[in-house]
Amino acid sequence: MNSKTECRLAFAGVFLFLHFMKSNADSFPKILFVNDYSPDSEVLADLIRQLLLGYPVEKIAWWHCRHTRVYAKPDLQAGSVDCFTLPAKLVPNKRWTAAKSLLLENFWLPLAARHLRRTITRVKPDVVWIFGNSNCWAGFAATAANLPNVRLHVSLWDYPDSNASKHALGTTRARRFLSRIFQFIKKADTYDTLCRSSLEEIHLQTGRKDGLIVHSGFEPGHLEVLKNSSAGHMNDDGVLRLAYVGTVVYENGFLEMLAALEKVRAAQPRKVVLEFFGGRNYRSRSWFNPDWMIEHGLFTDQGLIDAVRRCSWGIVVADPKCEDPRGSRFSFPNKIGTYLSAGVPVLGYSHPQSSFAQIMQEHHLGRFTSTTQRGELEEFLAESLRLPSPQDFFRDDILRCARTEFNAAEMRERLWKTWGAALSL
Repeated sequence: MNSKTECRLAFAGVFLFLHFMKSNADSFPKILFVNDYSPDSEVLADLIRQLLLGYPVEKIAWWHCRHTRVYAKPDLQAGSVDCFTLPAKLVPNKRWTAAKSLLLENFWLPLAARHLRRTITRVKPDVVWIFGNSNCWAGFAATAANLPNVRLHVSLWDYPDSNASKHALGTTRARRFLSRIFQFIKKADTYDTLCRSSLEEIHLQTGRKDGLIVHSGFEPGHLEVLKNSSAGHMNDDGVLRLAYVGTVVYENGFLEMLAALEKVRAAQPRKVVLEFFGGRNYRSRSWFNPDWMIEHGLFTDQGLIDAVRRCSWGIVVADPKCEDPRGSRFSFPNKIGTYLSAGVPVLGYSHPQSSFAQIMQEHHLGRFTSTTQRGELEEFLAESLRLPSPQDFFRDDILRCARTEFNAAEMRERLWKTWGAALSL
């Protein structure tokens, strides 16, 4: 099957799905999504776009507080967008974090909460979807707003008491905000999170056991392409391409893998190239080596899958030395779904107690190590890179997982039905 046929299959699957959604628009409740970023933001989570793929635009209202660069051709649009601006200079990232957090909590949050309540009164949504993640000030505003007499859905994908959040918010405030989110989940109509460990923590803190697990996954067109193609024609230029999608969250572990790759690649019969996707400007970092690294700009969601499909492995590094135990245990690297959707197996490095390690232990999605010894890491990478065609080798295992754990259409259907959508995909 040639690449043009593959693309036609992928686009046909998406077209049929979108046509079905449009013809059944009346069966969808109107949602108001509360999130830091606008629907066309360059930094909006890919998973949000995937979970809203095909949802009628006129049924989506949006409330956000931060401004970023936007896509020239956004993959996601909303029928209405409201904003209560959080000035960029007040966001507690690196400097003066304690003072900024104090100011935002005591002055900005009450005003934002009032604006959100007024927006809900005007928009009259059927469901208010709250994004309650770490450092998500829109979500914090929602918890401060109380929001009585509305149907609530809460997403908790990253915890405010991870190391990065505690640095930004302060330990006491981070734990207080997390407690508020748990209280919000306790009274919400429905909720979701990214992995089983997080579901267990929510059950422990709220008593609830009825949440959903969501993460990035296969679209119908991706599945068809993977079932009917061979990786050989995608990698016929003699280059061994390694993909890294999105943000480097655990930089110490990432640099450890990078150093091991630097040594191992010299002994490979093929040229090794590490390709970064996501527009994070890594080429300006001191560790970036243009001799064997490439950084791409932004792609559309489908364009990213097409670009990653040329790679032999997708790299995931998730806190191998357990420096941030709550962060790595309760979050989930959504880049996994991107790699698998492209038919690319995962080359993973993480602490064995992380949510990422659990999924790699349960499913044969690539190769994984939790070693903390440099020599063992180099040996692991050398063995992995010697595998002749990783995409073909792991295809059957990826396909099995695609139909269950990473089935994006089924995840959407379950989520939308919790909101009251009357549909059967």
